[in-house]
Amino acid sequence: MKQEKDAARPDTTSYAYDTMRPAWDTVQTVLEGTTAMRRAGKQFLPQHHGETDTAYGERLSRNTLLNVTKLTLNSWVGRPFSDIIRFEETPEPITAILPNVDLVGNDAQVFCRNWFADGVAKAYSHVYVDFPRTDTVEGVRTVADDLREGVRPYWVHIKPEQIFFASAEVIAGREVLREIRMMEEVSDMVGFAELLQPQIRRVYIDAEGSHVQLYRKDDPRKEDSDWVLYEEYEFSLGFIPLVTFYAHRDDFMLGTPPLLDLADLNIAHWQSTADQRSILTVTRFPILALSGASDEGKELVIGPNRWLYSPDPGGKFYYVEHTGKAIAAGRQDLVDLEEQMAEYGADFLRKRPGNVTATARALDSAEATSPLMDMTIRFSEALDLVLEYTAAWLNLPSGGHSELTTDFGPEGADQAELTTLSNTRKDRDISRKAYLEELKRRGILTEEYDIEEDATQLEEETMDLFGNTGPPVEVEDEGESELDEERREDEEDAE
Repeated sequence: MKQEKDAARPDTTSYAYDTMRPAWDTVQTVLEGTTAMRRAGKQFLPQHHGETDTAYGERLSRNTLLNVTKLTLNSWVGRPFSDIIRFEETPEPITAILPNVDLVGNDAQVFCRNWFADGVAKAYSHVYVDFPRTDTVEGVRTVADDLREGVRPYWVHIKPEQIFFASAEVIAGREVLREIRMMEEVSDMVGFAELLQPQIRRVYIDAEGSHVQLYRKDDPRKEDSDWVLYEEYEFSLGFIPLVTFYAHRDDFMLGTPPLLDLADLNIAHWQSTADQRSILTVTRFPILALSGASDEGKELVIGPNRWLYSPDPGGKFYYVEHTGKAIAAGRQDLVDLEEQMAEYGADFLRKRPGNVTATARALDSAEATSPLMDMTIRFSEALDLVLEYTAAWLNLPSGGHSELTTDFGPEGADQAELTTLSNTRKDRDISRKAYLEELKRRGILTEEYDIEEDATQLEEETMDLFGNTGPPVEVEDEGESELDEERREDEEDAE
């Protein structure tokens, strides 16, 4: 049974937001690393039954996260952005803003990489194409006025957690936004102190036009204070300039984060690591035991320059030590989890032991790259829409389109593949150029490596090695060469 929403509050969330929020929090906490995981405490590291708060605190504070989720995300994001985004047929006014698309110094490459990474991590992410307010200026403004004064549209990256309500309707087969409400943070100065306060931006379309309402707390220093309308104004677009990139869409504002399962495995690894460190702490300190004596009498002191005795002739002192089987089992559990996490695309982890058939490697590569290629294509389409919305602010007919790299090549170098390539080259079944191109595709050689330039350098090295004469080559005597003939004729003419 869904809980009834409060219709009077602007911060009322949608059911889609309530559904997605737990997954976002899980992924975000793992991505933020060890400090965030420790801060989450019992949410991701349960306290054992009977474990004291002090013992739990020590176990939590000693634990560190092997952040495979973040490493995998960086690896995935790096592939489509290994080359510069190509913007084609983009009007000059839009091209001019690409070096600083967000008015805070980020160019289109950096901005889009962050947007893409956020969407891949959390299923989707947004960009709001905004425009500085000019309705407070007296008189009628034109596009020429804006260009002359440097007033132009800019892009704002909106994380999915910020938009807690959105509604849309399908018009002529296209999903059209009718309203969004998103959380922002604004900064005010109170004397010499900075006051950060939340702000809700409501953007909606109705029969009368396009509107923006800003809500703030009536007393920002009190969390339970009411929201009040702070400011409202209209804008001229006629639509809400929000673009959503879906890495994995299930429905409107609903999706499955591609890295959610990996984050869950990473949490399991976090928990197993905590137990493993706890076991090591116990086993590293053997317990001194005494049999044949009571605990009555003087206090027993253990240390250098001390001797031990027992009043019972049959008594003895001995150490009780762990057999180590639990340590081995815990270590194997960590290895198994790391191997499972590696399957999600972290190709920089340890290679799995044993030989893998070429068919299996091809399937692994296809499964790893196909979702990424699909996400890259989706992102390029979303970026094209951002360009269109930017053009709309500038009264331009089109914003052009973008193109990202989708040829990611194999998922890393495999020793069997490298051996096969090397043997094929030795047998001269492939050319030197083809061999080097395959090494580049596998990341063995950098993208900056120039095959033709290297061939020239090799030739120069060979010339230097043989005294600028080149290597000795046996040739058949075919008589007088054309050069010798020309020299002989010149000598005869001189005589």
